[in-house]
Amino acid sequence: MATLSDAFPVSIIIPALEGEPRALLESVRRQTLQPVEIEVVVGVRPNGRARNIGVARTSAPYLVFIDDDAVLGHERVIEHLVRPLRDSSIGVTGASKLLPPDSSRFQRRIAREVARIEHPVAGEDRETNPDPPYFYSEITTTCCAMRREVFDQAGGFDETLLRGVDTEFFVRVRRLGYRFLLVADTWAWHPAPATLPKLLRKHFLYGIGHAQEVRRDSSRARGLYLRTPLHAAAYLLARTLFLLPNVFLPFSFAAPSWRPGFKPLKALASYASALGYVWGWYRYRL
Repeated sequence: MATLSDAFPVSIIIPALEGEPRALLESVRRQTLQPVEIEVVVGVRPNGRARNIGVARTSAPYLVFIDDDAVLGHERVIEHLVRPLRDSSIGVTGASKLLPPDSSRFQRRIAREVARIEHPVAGEDRETNPDPPYFYSEITTTCCAMRREVFDQAGGFDETLLRGVDTEFFVRVRRLGYRFLLVADTWAWHPAPATLPKLLRKHFLYGIGHAQEVRRDSSRARGLYLRTPLHAAAYLLARTLFLLPNVFLPFSFAAPSWRPGFKPLKALASYASALGYVWGWYRYRL
């Protein structure tokens, strides 16, 4: 008798710095669609390189990427992600992200203020393409799926980027003409940074990764091509002067607009990204 695994042979790729992620693997074992291969790539940096290694070690036609600190939300997550890929126009499907139930008050505060920490569960499939000018998608490599042929067409992840590898890769997939689908009733539990220093470090590294992306593709600059040190100094001055106002008037890339509110953690994270952007621009020149 044919099984779901026969119809949809799946390889799961998990980049992991510190060994096997037991909670994640337990949630995988409960799935209605069982993978034919699980590749945990341990101790490899950056995570784009780890994912490429994982893909090279597997052979199934469907790929599911999951971060090692995520846990699948229910037993049909993989099935939900892979089924829409029968449509050849869809390049990537993704799960929403929710904070684990045992998250601290600080982590919940981060999720309320900072973008991309949580994505509410979609009630129906929703297209979310990384298009100009912001290249924003609700899908991340925390938990997403694609056909191997799409991965190969796009050339895999950029192994030199410190962070932001999903955004850069997704832009290349989108430019091949594929659509991105946030799948209904599908999520993974994923924690927010547990402390303020961890939050700021995460966003500082995001800034470095974005600078690397812009160095490769000037269309991603959004006016932030720092041609001289004077440009960098002016940018830093502007971001420093706007730090306090940004606490009360934060900008949202998810729905590009200025929205009044009180979001000090978002303002600090955004400023850390700006510092990382300038640092990355000059530290990681091509």
